[in-house]
Amino acid sequence: MHRLLRVIASRPLGHHQRRRLLSAFAADHPIRRHPPTDSAVPWNKLLRDRLARSRPDLALALYRLMRALYPGLPNSYTLPLALRAALSTRIASAVHAHALHLGLHAHPDVAGQILAAYARLGNAAEARHVFDALPVRRTTLSWNTLITAYSTGCDPDAARAVFARMVVGGAQPDAVTWTTLLSAHARCGRHLEVLELFRDMHSSGCEGNAEAVAVALSVCPYASGTALANGRSLHAYGFVKGVVHGYMFVANSLVCMYGKLGEREAADKVFQEAREKNAVTWNALITSYAAAGMCDEALGVLALMEQRGSIVVPNVVSWSAVIGGFASSGDMEQAVELFRQMQQRRLSPNVVTLATVLSACAELLALRLGQELHGHTIRAVLDRHSLVQNGLVNMYGKCGRVTAARRVFDQMKSRDLISWNSMIGSYGMHGLCDEALAMFKDMAIAMVEPDGVTFIAVLSACSHTGHVAEGRCLFNQMVQEHKISPSMEHYTCMVDLLGRAGLLKDASELIETMPMRPDLCVWGALLNSCRLHGNATMAEATIAKVLQADEAETTGNHMLITNLYATCRMWDESKRVRVMTKEAGLRKNPGQSWIEVKNKVFSFTSGNAPLPEAEEIFRVLDDLYGEMEGEKYAEGDAIATHCIEQFPQQDY
Repeated sequence: MHRLLRVIASRPLGHHQRRRLLSAFAADHPIRRHPPTDSAVPWNKLLRDRLARSRPDLALALYRLMRALYPGLPNSYTLPLALRAALSTRIASAVHAHALHLGLHAHPDVAGQILAAYARLGNAAEARHVFDALPVRRTTLSWNTLITAYSTGCDPDAARAVFARMVVGGAQPDAVTWTTLLSAHARCGRHLEVLELFRDMHSSGCEGNAEAVAVALSVCPYASGTALANGRSLHAYGFVKGVVHGYMFVANSLVCMYGKLGEREAADKVFQEAREKNAVTWNALITSYAAAGMCDEALGVLALMEQRGSIVVPNVVSWSAVIGGFASSGDMEQAVELFRQMQQRRLSPNVVTLATVLSACAELLALRLGQELHGHTIRAVLDRHSLVQNGLVNMYGKCGRVTAARRVFDQMKSRDLISWNSMIGSYGMHGLCDEALAMFKDMAIAMVEPDGVTFIAVLSACSHTGHVAEGRCLFNQMVQEHKISPSMEHYTCMVDLLGRAGLLKDASELIETMPMRPDLCVWGALLNSCRLHGNATMAEATIAKVLQADEAETTGNHMLITNLYATCRMWDESKRVRVMTKEAGLRKNPGQSWIEVKNKVFSFTSGNAPLPEAEEIFRVLDDLYGEMEGEKYAEGDAIATHCIEQFPQQDY
């Protein structure tokens, strides 16, 4: 069909050629009668019919054919229909050019749809040009459309400036105006401003609509200490206005709001009182529980949804929310297990699911499962999505396959800050400092502005390889050139860098100059360096400061102090700290390790009940130990034989 349209557009056509091409189009897209050549009305009816059936692609194909056959036929009713079918700025611009050519660009309906198309597609600059060319008397609808353009383009400041111009110009903002303005700020994470604007809307005499209430409810969980109070106030407002039970999406927003704030009873009550429940309603409850860290509750709702067996069944969004909840709470094994269950139900994961499970694979070092997921993304043609690609770079990097991570990175068409940070971090954690620094330079060439995470990655790389001069230079560059205030993590990296290099005095002086109170990670970095270099004097001075800190009642540094004393053969002091740790009721978290067998991850924790497979695992370990012992003795015998042959006079 596209080849057909190109042929039509490339040459002048005679009467018989037009008829043949029209018949060819009718064969692909059934039309009972050929539209006449002297009227646009039947063509417009066909266009409207395809739009009503949600087939903008067919509508555009028909419009292209109409223009190719009869360039002057489209009228002021045709162009708005074609603009409604435009799925990209390029197509909208082409139809806009047709309107200019036909002299219809100033027609109110055509101009309004050109403006609406650019706004819908987020092209605020073109929308502004069209808006400025409108007649002086502009309607509230046209103002709302321009605000929508800036809202879609995530530019709340510009949207607010247009709103101010609208008021000054004498136009009256309506509920749609306020809702669009609220959405512009909510979309960009300016949550407190959304609530302020909602109050301004109410003060102006505009009662708003259900959509405005839903937008305001969506930002309540992010409103700090007043979150719950704001949510309850909006709930009461919506109840009085009759939008809570009248609109399903308002009830869904309430479920999300209460669930994310950990108000399980309130969320359940709204959920139970909802007159209708669709998949979005159920997913709202699951997502809100998962976001609040109530993972077992989210899993329970998912199980209940499955048990009901109605037309509303768990979909990929439901499963992804529960998987993401367990992953966020640190239970990576459960996240992977739920992903397996989701696969057994023949549900195809989306990019969010894949990114979440790839993150779990990275934490568990489950390389085989990560590689399996990589293969799935290729088969599902999702391997070019930035979210998935960033997940793959992170997974391969943490699993030690830095070359594979770099291969994915190099294949990315567009790289964001997360992409660069993941790749630099992969080099850094494996001691490839030169590669990390080279990647940091490439990042600067690509005009990507680094953030605090970037500098933590490169400083950590310098720390592991002893690049003191480079680390100091980067720290100064971060503060002076990029105006990034050092966080506790940056100071920890610098103390570790200086300490590992034996510059214990410099590390101690840096701690003294910190603008914030050093935490246990900073002290731990210095203590570890004292242990590495056997500096008992500085260790004791540091220990005194650590033990005086109010927040020092944690096991990690007590164990480090105990081991440090033992390294320095100060047994009495080591025993004293051990006793003090026990009396304080502190216990060391047991060590944990895991292994991936047949795409299933098994975790081992000291003190836990043995796994059912433990007997077989221990038998294999005994066999391995036996083989290693045999190899050790065989190697010793070979060395002894070699020495006897080389030095036969020696007394062995």
